[in-house]
Amino acid sequence: MEMQPGQMAYDRASTVFSPDGRLFQVEYALQAIQMGGTAVAVTYDGGIVFVAYRNLPVSALAEAASIEKSFAIDTGLGCVTAGLIADSRVLVEFLRLEAQRHRITFGEVAPFSVLGHALGTHLQQFTQFGGTRPFAVSLLLGGFTDRTPGLIELDPSGATIGWKAYAIGRNRRAVADFLEEKISDDRTEESAFKLAVQAVAEGSPTPFPPEALDVSILEPDADLRHLTPAEVAKRVQGMPFIGPAERGPRAK
Repeated sequence: MEMQPGQMAYDRASTVFSPDGRLFQVEYALQAIQMGGTAVAVTYDGGIVFVAYRNLPVSALAEAASIEKSFAIDTGLGCVTAGLIADSRVLVEFLRLEAQRHRITFGEVAPFSVLGHALGTHLQQFTQFGGTRPFAVSLLLGGFTDRTPGLIELDPSGATIGWKAYAIGRNRRAVADFLEEKISDDRTEESAFKLAVQAVAEGSPTPFPPEALDVSILEPDADLRHLTPAEVAKRVQGMPFIGPAERGPRAK
C-alpha cells in the first residue's frame, strides 16, 4: 500500500480516522490477507463447495493436509478462511461457541445469518477500541435457510455481505470477476467444484499440485465433509493448471 503524505500521523492506532475517513489499520489487515492463498465458495442446488489454496511449506517433511483453510462449525454450517492461520482459528472458535450457545438456548442449529452478524459485531469491536488490532482474516461462512444454501463474507472491518459465490484472499477481485463471468444458474456439486477450482487457479500465478487444495463440501443436516488428498487428485485429474509447484516460504 502506497504511503501518502501525512499518513503516519493516522496509522498508529486502529481507532483513529484519517481526515478522509479511512482506518489505515483495517486497510493494512486487508493487505495482509492478500498475502495468503485464494479461497472460494460456490453454492449449488443442495450444498456449498469450499476450495482454498494453501501455500505449501518449504520442507518436504511437512504434511500439507495439516494446513487447514476450511472448518466445520456445526451441522450444516461451515466456513473457509484466508489470511493469518492463527487469527483464523480464533474466529472459528468464536463461531463454534456461538453456534453451541444458540443450540443450547433454542434447541436448533443456529441460522448462518445470525452467526455472521454476531461475528461481524465481534470483528468491528477490534476496530473501535484501543490496545487491539484488527484480525487479518477474511472469511466465507456458509449455511442453509430451509435447505437453500447461502454465503456471508466477512472482512476485518466487520462488514457482512451475502453471496451466491465469492472469493477472498490473493487476487480476490480478479477471481470474483471470473466467478461472475462463468457462474450459471443451474449448478450441480460437480459443476460447482470445477468452477471453484478454476477460480482458485485464476488467483495463482503458477500451476499447483492437488495437495495444495483444501476442498470441503457442506450439505444440509450434515457436518462439513473434507475431501481427502486422493479424492481431490482424482477430481482434478486432467485440469491444465494442476501440476508441480514450488513450495512457498510460509503457509497462510
